[in-house]
Amino acid sequence: MNGAKSVWFGIGFVLSVAAGKTALVSALLLDEGLRTLPVISSLFVVFFVLTGIVTVISYRFLGQMIVSKYDARKLAAALQEPGKENIIEMHARDWGLSKAETEVAILVVKGFSNAEIAKMRGSVLSTVKTQLGAIYHKSGLENRYQLIAFITDEVCQAAKARRRDDSAKQHRAHPKAVSTPNPEASVTKFAAHQRATKMQMNAKQ
Repeated sequence: MNGAKSVWFGIGFVLSVAAGKTALVSALLLDEGLRTLPVISSLFVVFFVLTGIVTVISYRFLGQMIVSKYDARKLAAALQEPGKENIIEMHARDWGLSKAETEVAILVVKGFSNAEIAKMRGSVLSTVKTQLGAIYHKSGLENRYQLIAFITDEVCQAAKARRRDDSAKQHRAHPKAVSTPNPEASVTKFAAHQRATKMQMNAKQ
């Protein structure tokens, strides 16, 4: 529905511009003898076609610019998301991955398809496939599923280790009070119990 409205809006815009240009040219540049219906109609058709071509080209150009900026922001957000990319960057040094291969690996682990990665990075699909092949070869992994599973497991292990460290720090900062037995208090409590028992027996007698 929105697409149909956009088309009709575009047609209306082109018609308005073409009519305005025709009226302006007719009033300023044409002699009265040339202001006939065929001449004016021809001018209108010419202006309509030219304005339509310019409008379509401008619309597509602006649309591509908007999409490119959106993809760039999406790529930046995906690469800056904490967690998995830190693990990949750590292993990328050991595996010998290039910067482009590291970015592709991060996007794969975050669940993007090859086509989405190619669009976000502004490259062709074959380039992404070649980079993935290099990633698998250098890492010793066979496919994207093994890569995702490997990085996910590393993230889980890192999270567990971080929780253990946090727990140990809290324990050192706030150690639990350990109660130590007090022999004197135990003896006093026992003696009081014996006296109370003896008094109850005397009362019964």
